[in-house]
Amino acid sequence: MFDRSSSALRLAAATAMLSLSALAAAQPVFHLPANYLSRFSSTELLASSEAGFGVRYVPLPLTQDIRISVVKAPTHWDYGVSARLNDTSLAAGVFYNVPKLEVTHDPSRGLQFRGLVQGNGATSFFTGGYAFTALGDRVRVLNNVGVGFEGDSVAAPYTQTEVGGGYGRAFGKFNASFGATARVFTFPAQRQAQGSLDFSVSANISPLRGLTLDASHFERFAVGKVTLGALNYGRYEESNASLTYRLPVGSTPPAFTVGALRTRVNRVWTGNVTSVYADLLLRAEVIPSMFGPSVGYQWAADGTGKWLFSLAFMGK
Repeated sequence: MFDRSSSALRLAAATAMLSLSALAAAQPVFHLPANYLSRFSSTELLASSEAGFGVRYVPLPLTQDIRISVVKAPTHWDYGVSARLNDTSLAAGVFYNVPKLEVTHDPSRGLQFRGLVQGNGATSFFTGGYAFTALGDRVRVLNNVGVGFEGDSVAAPYTQTEVGGGYGRAFGKFNASFGATARVFTFPAQRQAQGSLDFSVSANISPLRGLTLDASHFERFAVGKVTLGALNYGRYEESNASLTYRLPVGSTPPAFTVGALRTRVNRVWTGNVTSVYADLLLRAEVIPSMFGPSVGYQWAADGTGKWLFSLAFMGK
């Protein structure tokens, strides 16, 4: 069903993008919203031999948080418009060569719903449910029912139950936190089920002024298999570490200077891939984030390696 409607979906995506753009045009643009600069904290500027070139989630200078993305990756184009209105997200565009329309309402508590329609045989969902929190909002429980589609042949109703939470604490200069999420998908018509557990832990310490060591680890365990490929979670394990030195900044910082030096290490244990990076981060007073060149090297599972070149970013 969704394969035959790809052209119509592309037209619908373009129409939704124009609608969001029209909403943007209708807003006053003569002054910046009070929180405008803080929105750039989630903006991604890509200039990488691996990820491609472009921008993701660039905020428009409007009262509503509306963003645009345009990326030329090595194998595809990504382009679209997204918006966040209170607890509701909207997105329209083409991502990884797949046209997409999505509406998601996901407050921490209360009614939940999601509609995701994709072309080219990608998984589409329609779900609804309810979430509540416990233990001082440290634990969130979500229950959903929905139906998923893949191509012309798969239409499967399912249920989702998810429990997640986390905790963090500071011990002087040492900070640590952990989180865990357990989820179960059931497909009654197919008599299938899958359970998975995510676990993450992170820590950081600043032994000297300006020097920070960060480390994190993530693991996912899964058992069972279900009809919809997008919900078939598998075993995954990844570790990250970084050492950052921020150069001191006086009460009247220069307009442009070196802001920080950083080294990063990433290890994907399930794929046996290791990447090491060195970042030179520059500070400009007129730009809300530090930025600069990054040079890295990656070792693959077969022992081969390759150089990685990109732009790196870090908050001031």
